Amino acid sequence: MTKRQRQKHQLKGTLSRSLKRLFKDNKLCVLAFDIIDSDVEIQTMLEDSNRMAIDRMGFSDHGQTHSLIVSMNGLKLLNTLRFGLEPTIVQEGTGTFEDAQLIVLLSCYLHDIGMSIHRDRHNDFSIELVVPILNKILEKVYPRNLRKRTHVRGHILHAMYCHDKHVNPETVEGGVVGIADATDMTKGRARIPFELGSVNIHSASAMSIERVKIKKGEEKTVRIEVVMNNASGIFQIQELLERKIRSAAQLVDHIELYVVMTQTEDRILREEFRIL
Repeated sequence: MTKRQRQKHQLKGTLSRSLKRLFKDNKLCVLAFDIIDSDVEIQTMLEDSNRMAIDRMGFSDHGQTHSLIVSMNGLKLLNTLRFGLEPTIVQEGTGTFEDAQLIVLLSCYLHDIGMSIHRDRHNDFSIELVVPILNKILEKVYPRNLRKRTHVRGHILHAMYCHDKHVNPETVEGGVVGIADATDMTKGRARIPFELGSVNIHSASAMSIERVKIKKGEEKTVRIEVVMNNASGIFQIQELLERKIRSAAQLVDHIELYVVMTQTEDRILREEFRIL
């Protein structure tokens, strides 16, 4: 095992443990995560998605690490939003908050498997690939409830499809997944393509993002803080994260978005300023 492979394995372990803490009291998510984490087909698809993204196309990570980070941020966002906004499956009376957590977990974890085919239309490909996988998982999670399996599967397919910035989500859960996807924008994700010579406004902007924090809001339900060391990070924030938030009509009034500059920045921007 190479040094990079060891580091990747250690990071995956750390992220998995952090993610599990977010749903430790939800038996549905515990069972589903055990399945997807050990499923050879799913893990191989994520490996191939990363090969397509990084090795063939010079993009940022779209593999296992990205799936774990997006899942973690998606559940943080959903768990915080619940104090001001119910998930759509709860609003419509077809499921519980625990079902909504499962929807977000599976949607976030599996949203990019279509990258194993191509970047273009990868959300379409993800939908095509995921149906038999979801059927296998949900039959084990809801063994005696076909109606619940069908409701949950529909929510997951919608959320996965509309994680693309060109598709507006029509559910709270779909909005959460799209926003969570955009929060994985830090320099750690951009470093590999950057070091391989893929230098553009996207990678340069991402290299300035130190971390993203999701916590209880001050004026709205949720506060998202993006900590960056260079003003170029604004491109990444406005092009991806702000755009995803604004496209999620049910969520936009519940999220405040702030940029926080590090102490090392030779500032042309204030130490902290609000975008949304």
